[in-house]
Parts: sequence; structure tokens; C-alpha cells
Amino acid sequence: MNKLALKIGIGLVVLFGLGVSTGVVVARQTHGAGRWAAAYKTYEDRWIAARIEEYKTQIHLTPEQVTAIRPHFDKLAADMREFRTELRTKVCGAFKEMNASIARELTPEQRDDFWKSLREKSEKSKENRATRQTR
Repeated sequence: MNKLALKIGIGLVVLFGLGVSTGVVVARQTHGAGRWAAAYKTYEDRWIAARIEEYKTQIHLTPEQVTAIRPHFDKLAADMREFRTELRTKVCGAFKEMNASIARELTPEQRDDFWKSLREKSEKSKENRATRQTR
């Protein structure tokens, strides 16, 4: 009975694998490789491409006009990246100031636990960011 159950289990796993691989092949043929590659573009690139397509259909831009307006979108994307960097720096500074203020209110034992807890959270956050960037 165990051999039969094992054979059935293996058969189901193989069948599931064939179904998944068939689904991937059909999806790529149906939607084209462009959709798969689009997932790897940055958010700004996807947003810019969507806005340009929107303008091409809504106001009937010529290819020359698309080429002419592209630098405006690129400048906006660069400005937004710079703004996010500045904001990140300010927010980190505000958190450091808050944590230092909190630590001054604690006993030495509580302060040690507090800093230890913050270091652990920071390490987990770094690990999560590293994991997301490698995907």
C-alpha cells in the first residue's frame, strides 16, 4: 500500500510540474517577452513609459515629439530620486534624535536593552533590503 501511495504522490508532483511549465510557456507566448522584461525595470522607467504611451494615444504625439519630451521625464525621475535620498537622510536623522531622547529617559539596564533591540531591528531591516535587491 505504501508503494502505491508513493507512486501516486510522485505522479501528482510530476503532473503539477508539467502544468506549471505549460502555464509559463503559454503565458510567455500569449503576453510576449516584453511583459516579463518589464518587471525588471525600475518604477520610474515603468511610470515614464506609461505616461508617454498615454500621451501618445490621448494627444497623438509624433515620434519626434516623444523624443523631445523624454528628457523632461528623465529630469523628473532624477529629481524624484534626489528628493527621496534627501528625505531618507532627514527621516534617519529624526529617528536617531528620537532614539537618543528616549534613551536619556531610561535606566542604564533599560538603555542597554533598548539599544540592543534597535541594533537587532536594524540588522533584520538590512537583511530584508539585501534580499529584495537580489530578486
